[in-house]
Amino acid sequence: MSFVEIVFGNILSMTINMLFILWISGVLLGPFPGWRTKRTLTCALLTLLLVVILSTMGAACYKTGFWHLPYGIGMFAWEYFVLVCEALLLRTLYGASFRDCCLSAMMIEILCSYGNILSELYTYGRFFNLAVAAERQSYMLWLYGINPACLFLCGMVIVKSGMAKIYRQWLEQEKLHKGILLLLGLYPVYLFALEYMANSTEKNRAYLLLPLALLLVIHIIFTYVGRDRQQKQYILAQEANLKQQTIYIEKMEQIQAELRRFRHDFKNMTAGMYLQAKEGDLDAVQSFIQDMTEDFDRQVGDQVRLLNQLANVHMVEVKGLLLEKLARMQKEEIQCELEVLRPFEGTRMRSTDLCRCLGILVDNAMDETRGKENARIHLMISSQDGCTTFRIKNTLCGRVDFERLGTGGYTTKGEGHGIGLESYRRILGKYDFAFPFTAIQDGYFVQELKIQEV
Repeated sequence: MSFVEIVFGNILSMTINMLFILWISGVLLGPFPGWRTKRTLTCALLTLLLVVILSTMGAACYKTGFWHLPYGIGMFAWEYFVLVCEALLLRTLYGASFRDCCLSAMMIEILCSYGNILSELYTYGRFFNLAVAAERQSYMLWLYGINPACLFLCGMVIVKSGMAKIYRQWLEQEKLHKGILLLLGLYPVYLFALEYMANSTEKNRAYLLLPLALLLVIHIIFTYVGRDRQQKQYILAQEANLKQQTIYIEKMEQIQAELRRFRHDFKNMTAGMYLQAKEGDLDAVQSFIQDMTEDFDRQVGDQVRLLNQLANVHMVEVKGLLLEKLARMQKEEIQCELEVLRPFEGTRMRSTDLCRCLGILVDNAMDETRGKENARIHLMISSQDGCTTFRIKNTLCGRVDFERLGTGGYTTKGEGHGIGLESYRRILGKYDFAFPFTAIQDGYFVQELKIQEV
């Protein structure tokens, strides 16, 4: 076959594999953001370009004998090159960290190889003479019928088994399980060894099923990790519930105390209002009622609103963080308002990184307002239009150098500080879909974090 014929043949088979990769990446990582925008066309063109590049380079490697280098060096180099290309494609599609994209590309490649190996049971021990029409038809049936069907079967196993959810939970961990990293990272070596055994002089079809044992091992580890994370999530949820109940009790006690005080003073207040009404001073009566209502709303209404807003935060990790910070602010008598415009379920950002970022911003706001008279903090969470926004706004009590803000060592709080915002920006540097914003508005220092969800 000529070089051009090999390239076109590779394009057809590579297109099938690429469609499988896009499908499984959507299962493992979720639909890529911006698929309803012009970005979809750009990603489609990049995918097509990658198919053409890999098909051409694959044909060149076949013609030059690169794949037949001793000890499988050529095959190893090719496999890892393809994995890097797929990881870069996933990074373009999802904007996730390169580490997560590499791991996902490796996981998808393992599933793809399982489908290919399963389809090879049909061709095992057979040699197709493409010059013969019947042999060529049988080969085409395997290449464009049986092989895609086996790939689809492997993909459905992942969809139905729930492994995708466990996989995403595993990716969210700060320290990834070393056993899975080893199995994923060295998979091309395992696959080469298995294929070598399958194609040895003592041929045995059972060797073709050995990779399924590796999938079973990975699934067991994922299940263990997922169960361990679920237990931690349950404990975290219990702790958050306890903190929430504690705050609820404290707030209710404050509300009860305010009601007793208001009831005690109510007779005196109405007596004064009665005299003003008797004298016909309706403006004074109206002003008196307004002041009394505002005082009641300020003392009791704020507490009730805070409890209602907390109920809209459904992400356990963020809720636990807010409960902890609100409890500290209450002890230190820092005035704080919480506003959750819509029920907050979660975000694309890793939960540990999100909590670290929010913790840094809230701590900075507390440091700025601690001990200051009439200083306050306003926290806002908004989930709408495919974007999640966190806004932390605090009264500005000093000067801020915007040019040095977020750089190492810069601080307005004295020696021993100044690393929080630097860490904040370093964490956000791992995400292409997270955007920080800093401003001074109407005497308030505003820190905003936007996360693009779709």
